[in-house]
Amino acid sequence: MKKVVLVGLIFCFMLSIPAAEKVTRLGQHPFYKDKDIQPGDLKTIAVDKAGDVKQGFEEAGYGELVFAFLEQIQQADVKTTVLNPGDTLEWMLFKKGRKVEVKKDVIFAGKKPVPAYMFSIFRDGKTYDFIVPQICGNISLKNSQEIPPPLCALTVTPSEVEVGKPVTIDMCASQNVLKSYVEVLDAAGTVVKTFELTADNCSAEIVLDKAGEYSVVGIGEGQYAVKSSPCETMLKVSEPPPIVPIAPVVVKKNPLHFLVEAGPGLLKGTYTGMFWARAGILFNLVVDRLDFILTFGGGIPVIGDPWKAFIMGNALLNLHLGPAYLGAGLGFSTKERELRKGGIDLVGELGINIFKVKSSSASIFGELRAPIITKDRPFENHHKLLLGFRYIF
Repeated sequence: MKKVVLVGLIFCFMLSIPAAEKVTRLGQHPFYKDKDIQPGDLKTIAVDKAGDVKQGFEEAGYGELVFAFLEQIQQADVKTTVLNPGDTLEWMLFKKGRKVEVKKDVIFAGKKPVPAYMFSIFRDGKTYDFIVPQICGNISLKNSQEIPPPLCALTVTPSEVEVGKPVTIDMCASQNVLKSYVEVLDAAGTVVKTFELTADNCSAEIVLDKAGEYSVVGIGEGQYAVKSSPCETMLKVSEPPPIVPIAPVVVKKNPLHFLVEAGPGLLKGTYTGMFWARAGILFNLVVDRLDFILTFGGGIPVIGDPWKAFIMGNALLNLHLGPAYLGAGLGFSTKERELRKGGIDLVGELGINIFKVKSSSASIFGELRAPIITKDRPFENHHKLLLGFRYIF
C-alpha cells in the first residue's frame, strides 16, 4: 500500500511540472512581419508595438520589466547570434493573427540554426538576456542572472598629515567596481576636491593647503551604472610645527699659541752671515686679523772674532692682510761684536702664510732690525737683516 501511495505522489509531482514546448519552425506566427529584421527594426518594434510588448510581458509574468525593456532597447548593444537546435528559452512572444501569445519553457527543435539578435536589459540588480530571431521578431527571454552589487572600500594614507604633504586616496579594494567617484569635504561640508578613479587607476595623491578635519567620501559604480553605498573616512590636516632656528655652533679658538722661528741673516758692518733662532708666544687679539707676538732667542755669526754670539727678543703686533701679514714693534739685541753696544731695536716684518692646518700654521718672512735710542749705535753699522721660517702651534 505504501508503495502505491509513493508512486502516486511521484506521478502527481511529475504532472505538476510543465513540459517544455518544442518549437520546430519559426516565421509561422511572427511578432513582427518582416522576414529579414535589421537591428534598427528592434527600436521600431519597441515604439510601434509597445502595447503588444506590454501585453506579452505581462502574460509571461514579467510585467515589471516592460518599461525597462522599452527604454533600454533604444541604446542596447545589439549583437548577432544564432538560435541553435536544442537551445532553451524561458519564454517566447509571438502573434496568432492580432493576438499576442506566450510560449514558456521553449526548446528550439528546428533542423538548422536560425540567425538572431541578442541584447541585455538591466533592472533591479539583474540582467535579462533576450534573443530575437531575424525571421520573425519573436521577443524571447534566454535567461536572467544576478549582477554582483558594487562594494566600496576606501583607505586614506596617512590619516593625519601636515599641510602641503601628499595623501594617497585608495579605492583598489573595492569590488565589482568599474569606476569610483571621490569627494573631499571640509568641516563645513563644502566640497574642496573631487576626482574620478578607474579600475586600472584606482588610487591618487592629493595635497591640501589648509589645516582642518576633512571627510573623504567614495562611491563605486559597477555595471549598468549601479552605484554602491558611500564609504567614508576622516583625514586630519595640521599645520607643520614651527621651525626653531638652530643657533650656529661657535667654536672658540684658543687665542694663545706657541711658536718657533729660525733662519739665516746678515749683520751690518760687512754684512756678515749668521744663523738665528727664537721661540715665544702668539696671542690673537682679533680673530684672523691682529696678533701680539713675544719672542726670545739668539744668533750666531758664521765667523769668529771679532764677531760673537748675541741674544735678541721681539715684542710685535702682526696685522694680517689675507695670506700676507705686516709686523712692527720693538726688540732688543746684545752686542754681536767686540767694541759695539747692545740696545733697543725698531723691528719690521713682512711675511706670507704658506699653509694652515686647524690651529697650526707656517709662514716665511723677512725682518729688518734698526737700532734706536741707544747712543753710539748708528744704523749703517748696527742694523740686521733676517730671513725666517715661523711655525705656530
